[in-house]
Amino acid sequence: MEKVVLVGFDGSPTSRQALDWALAEAKNRGWALRLVSAFAPAPIDDPMVSDGYADAAAHAGHTLLQDALDRAKAVDVRAESRVVAGDPSEILVDLSHEAGLAVVGKRGRGGFTGRLLGSVSSALAAHAACPTVVVPQNWGAADNRNGGLGDTGRVKARRPETGYQPWLVSSPPGMRGNKGLHPDDKDSSWNYGGQVVVGIDALGANNPAVWAAAATARAHGKALRLVSTRAPFYRDSIWLDHGENADRFREDVAGELDPVLGEVRTRYPGLDASWNFYIGKPAEILVHITHTAELMVLGTRGHGGFPGLLLGSVSQAVLHHGACPMMVVPKEPS
Repeated sequence: MEKVVLVGFDGSPTSRQALDWALAEAKNRGWALRLVSAFAPAPIDDPMVSDGYADAAAHAGHTLLQDALDRAKAVDVRAESRVVAGDPSEILVDLSHEAGLAVVGKRGRGGFTGRLLGSVSSALAAHAACPTVVVPQNWGAADNRNGGLGDTGRVKARRPETGYQPWLVSSPPGMRGNKGLHPDDKDSSWNYGGQVVVGIDALGANNPAVWAAAATARAHGKALRLVSTRAPFYRDSIWLDHGENADRFREDVAGELDPVLGEVRTRYPGLDASWNFYIGKPAEILVHITHTAELMVLGTRGHGGFPGLLLGSVSQAVLHHGACPMMVVPKEPS
């Protein structure tokens, strides 16, 4: 893969927010930017019509991208542009094989009209050969005006509004093992401001999302939080949905997540890394975390606590309702 950030751009406010994020990330990585605008083929299969239509559409696309190129030049980021005829989803997925990162807004117009979870954003996240960042609508309106990973959370931390209280187990700072684990129901336990969060599934350290998140956190000087979650469940005829009945579960949690955390700390010494495990509704918990996190990182498929991630209901909910930029990392390296 080339050291290039691929950006789907159509001039809409959300695509401009995606461009802001991509410019900051490209500058941080020292990579170039590849801007792409797509237009649908002519509706009439007649050379007399289609040729003129294609010329006009291409000219409009190049005019649109010139503004983006000027913005890249202003922040000293190398950039190139392409205007392509065809389906935006297919075009971006195809071009992702030649990029190290793809970025797209959650909603758009023109070639990317309203296509979240129906086409462009979901198709790119599900099928791209490189990690894909989906930038949500209205992101950057306050704290993160300049794009990239900000320094603070965007909203005051609070508990998700669920029918029960999600139960949290967290790893003690600077140590491994389950000693000192505790259920924590304070508001501060929901504050992920200034942190990169990655959803952990049964793949553990074999999930490329873990390493993409760790590399991003280190590159930006951010803390890394490994978050695993599971819906309330029965164990030994006991309904586990809060701390009262879940004490016995602490050792199992630590046994699953401590090895992943240990590998992260070994590969990235000095990185502020820890894990949190929640018993609660996975989609609600992860979506809620995006309201304070700087970046949410997910894998294309999941197991255990994240069944059918990306193609299932949990990931669809996170991508559709998430409030911070969300990075989706392919399961298999290309």
